[in-house]
Amino acid sequence: MIEEAPNVVTEDGLRGLLAEGYLIEVVCKERAEKRHNSWYGSWVIRAVAADGRDDKMLVTSRSVLKLRDFKTIVGLVSFLADMGCTTASIPLEEGGRERHAAPPVKGS
Repeated sequence: MIEEAPNVVTEDGLRGLLAEGYLIEVVCKERAEKRHNSWYGSWVIRAVAADGRDDKMLVTSRSVLKLRDFKTIVGLVSFLADMGCTTASIPLEEGGRERHAAPPVKGS
């Protein structure tokens, strides 16, 4: 049984792909701007194979194929930390991309 549509992945599916060596790519869709003490913009997540041949967009659920869109840097960094990333590099300009690797799970 196929659990994901061909070019999309849910959060749980992304965890599995990270365990297989995929990278998280943060893509800036809308230039970031600082308002008061917070940064706002629009970022989406791609799961990218290490060789760059395969990529999947992060969606909110399998039943509703809507891209997961992060509107604040705080929310994005929290997501990256939840995925196991120990650093976060966030592109601030539209079209910018930054890749992140989650460290291997200890004991595996």
